[in-house]
Parts: sequence; C-alpha cells; structure tokens
Amino acid sequence: MRHLILLDVDGVLVHPAGYKAALCATVDHFAAQMGLPPVELSHDEIAVFEACGITNEWDSGAMCASALLLAALEHNPTLRRPSLSATLSALRAATASVPRPDFMAMARDIAHHNNDGHVPSALYLELLAGRADTAALPLLAELLANVYDIITPTTRMFQALTLGSAQFTTTYGQVPPFESESYLVAHDAPLLDDDSRDALLDWTAGNEHGTAIYTARPSLPPADVPGVAPMGYTPEAELARELLHLEDVVLIGQGRVSWLAAQHGRSAPEYIKPAPVQALAAIGAAASGTEMSALLAAADLFEHARLSSPLTELRGEALHVTVFEDSTGGIRAVRSAVGLLRQVGLKTSFRAVGVSPHPEKRAALAPVADDVVDDINAGLELVLS
Repeated sequence: MRHLILLDVDGVLVHPAGYKAALCATVDHFAAQMGLPPVELSHDEIAVFEACGITNEWDSGAMCASALLLAALEHNPTLRRPSLSATLSALRAATASVPRPDFMAMARDIAHHNNDGHVPSALYLELLAGRADTAALPLLAELLANVYDIITPTTRMFQALTLGSAQFTTTYGQVPPFESESYLVAHDAPLLDDDSRDALLDWTAGNEHGTAIYTARPSLPPADVPGVAPMGYTPEAELARELLHLEDVVLIGQGRVSWLAAQHGRSAPEYIKPAPVQALAAIGAAASGTEMSALLAAADLFEHARLSSPLTELRGEALHVTVFEDSTGGIRAVRSAVGLLRQVGLKTSFRAVGVSPHPEKRAALAPVADDVVDDINAGLELVLS
C-alpha cells in the first residue's frame, strides 16, 4: 500500500499568531478610520470564523470592516459619501458611537448559506445586497467584491503587516502603506514539536510513503517551474515551512494553485480548497516529490477526467491518503479528490484527522473527520504508530 500524508499549515503545523495579529490590527485600523475604538477581535471570534469555513483573513478582515461600516451608516446614514475613503473621513469627523457588531453571528450566517464553496466575502456581499441600503452597496463592494486584489483596502493593509514593508515592495512593486516588520516572522510559532517532526521525516523517507504540505497560504509558484517568480506571489507558506524545518517536504500552496489556474484560464478560488484540484495536486506531489507535474495532472483529471503522470504511476497500487486539517473545507476537498481518483480506477482509501483544541471547531470537524485530536503531535502519533 502507498500511504500519503497531507498536512495543513495554519492551526495544524503552525500557530498562525502572525495572521491573527495582522487581522486584529487590520480591523482595528478600519475602526479608527471611522472614529471608533479598537475592536480587539477575540480568539473565540477568530475560532468561530475558522469553524464556519472563513479561513482566509482576506475574507474575514474585509467582512469585519464591512460589518463595522454598516453599523456606522445605520446610525449615521447622512454621513454616507460617494466613495469609501470619503465616507470613512465623514464618520471619523463625526465621532459617533456605534454598537459592536456580532461578528460570530455574521460568520454563522455565512456558513449557513455557503453550500457551494463560494468565496465567503463575495457571498457576504450577495447577502447584503438583499438586506442593506442599496446606496451603501458600492461602498461595501470596495471592501468585499474581490479580496484577492491588492487594491482592496483591507487586503492591502493586511499584506503590509504580514509580509513587512520590505517584502511588500518586493512582492507587489509598490510603496507599502506604512513601514512594518513581518508579523509572520515576528509572531508565528510551531505547533509541530521536534520529536514529531523527526518521526514524520523518518516515516516519509520509507518506501511507499510520501508527505506534502497542503495549505491555502499564499506561496510562490511551483518550485520546479523555471524562471523567477512573477510579481504578486508571496512566500508565506515557505516562511512556515522554514520555521518548521521541513524545507525538503513538497508544498502545494495558494501560489502554486494560482499558477495552475492561470494556465487553464481559471480563477484561483476555482482550484483552491475546498475545490478538489489543490487536494489532487497535493496527493500527486506527495507520491512523486514533484510539484509542477502534480499540479498539471490534477487539472487534467479535474477538467478532462484524464489520468496523467504522476498520478498514472499509482495504477495497480492500493493508495491510502491521510489529511490533517483544522477546517471542514480542506477535508471535504480531499474527500472529493479521492472520489475522482476512484472514478478513474485508482483503489484509494481515505482518513481525515481533524486538529483543534477549540470546542466549536471540534464540533464542526467531528461530522467530517474520522478522528479529532487536540494537536498535530497527537495526530501523528495516532497515524504513524
């Protein structure tokens, strides 16, 4: 049997304190732009976002800022202006008090309506189109319509904090909005302990074993694509891999999948988990140790139901895939990928290990995971023993 392990990063391998700190700072910045006190998002609120499938801070930051803006305009509708920046200035000058939005209720509402893997921020904008004052919708669209674009105010702020000002300039070729250190470098901490890492690497080196890092974190394009990484690709997943001393483990991150989507005229969200393409690529990369060919094979199977290398090398073998995830979307994506492999004749079994100590996240993981553990070290002991 060929046994492959797929490892999520944030909340599984790494405590993403950098992302959480950057999210909190981004939301507090936009509160200040409205003349409001700091929001100070709580750990419980962020955990509920993640339990509801809102795992990208580009989404949650824009959604929180939009909820604040809506609350402010509901109390002060005469302060609305034609542009977002002008409206923020008017609200700031008025210094009116605004009730703190119920961010948990917002997240749960999105989860209730998100049955098709929509980008959460875009879905939130759709829902608000039927609820909010139509005159406010253009302002909300500036925040929510495309959080993957660096011109989106919350995304720009968040990226300047996560990357730091120097890497922001290198990545985007633009002057950052302010000077900052990298919150990822300053705040992230490994959840994988040294003994578990060594055991994982020893296991991976064995015959018929393979491991891949499988993350929605932004990353560079595939490591085995020749040439220099184009503008807009950020090494956030690579920074996590370096922190963990797992540099030799193949990586399928957002940048790899964005590169693939561009080859096929697709948008990145169509291929990134909870879509099965990224999971298929991670399976192929774990089996082969290659990234570009695994990505191309994943798209080939998804788009044309055609098996190509390195997935073809799995014919005639019993394949078992184990994923360690702290989100339901990542687990569903691997389950869908395994289903596609079975449809083209690969004998494939699947095990999902949910990873979280938080009660609401554990409750969300339980229906889709075979096991739920507090941390990655307990999970690896369960699987590798």
